[in-house]
Amino acid sequence: MPSIRVNGFDMHYQVVGHGPPLVCITGWGTGAGHGFAAYPRQLADNYQIIFYDHRGVGASSGGLDREPSTELYADDVAQLITALGLPAAHVFGRGGLGGCITQRLAIQHPDLVSSAILGQSWAFADATLDAQLMALAALRRISFEDFQRACAWLCYDPQYFEHHQQALLGPDGSWSDIKDTPEAHLALIQASRTHDAREDLHTMSCPTLVIQAGANDWITGARLGDEISRRLPGSEMLYLSDAPHAVSTHAPSWALYTDALMRFLALAAQEPQ
Repeated sequence: MPSIRVNGFDMHYQVVGHGPPLVCITGWGTGAGHGFAAYPRQLADNYQIIFYDHRGVGASSGGLDREPSTELYADDVAQLITALGLPAAHVFGRGGLGGCITQRLAIQHPDLVSSAILGQSWAFADATLDAQLMALAALRRISFEDFQRACAWLCYDPQYFEHHQQALLGPDGSWSDIKDTPEAHLALIQASRTHDAREDLHTMSCPTLVIQAGANDWITGARLGDEISRRLPGSEMLYLSDAPHAVSTHAPSWALYTDALMRFLALAAQEPQ
């Protein structure tokens, strides 16, 4: 697995598939380590997928000596795109924070972003989201297992959790890839809390798809997607009314998600750059 020096640390990355470049930005966790776990597999049939690990996470070394922010993480991605010799790329940010970093990337480096997909992100952390993030950070400092248990019931619907809890919890369960990197994980949570692009979102000029779930997403509900759409009037909105935060675990929503994603990227590829 290759690494490349960007923005003061060695970033681990992986390339899968062939076609126009599509950079995938994950939320809390390792992007390269997860591979296709949270992405439609059809993407690799049409695009050159670039996954990477955030600074200090997975196989990416160091980089935790700087104040965490979505601006910083966006600069990391910009340097990756440039270092790989790509003039620009489609960018798919998921898991909440990945979409926030994508916002900042498109704002700070517009020439590098051909199109943007904002998966269940936010323009800023309102009082409800900030309280959730603070509580999850406090649990993370106390015990990874307590954090994992709390975050799991927030991300999965009750029926799914009931039938899969043994796989979701424990040393090999959800977020186990960041179990041994608490400092890097807390940095990601801090960047999630401080992200605020409200005054800058209107400058995003690339085709943009905003993906948001409804009341069953107990972390990033519809109100946060509505805020982004209001500030990006030219964006397209995909509203998944029945999806939990972990969309891939809800088959009907995942089918809608996949269809909308492939259609959006196909149309965005036709846009003049």
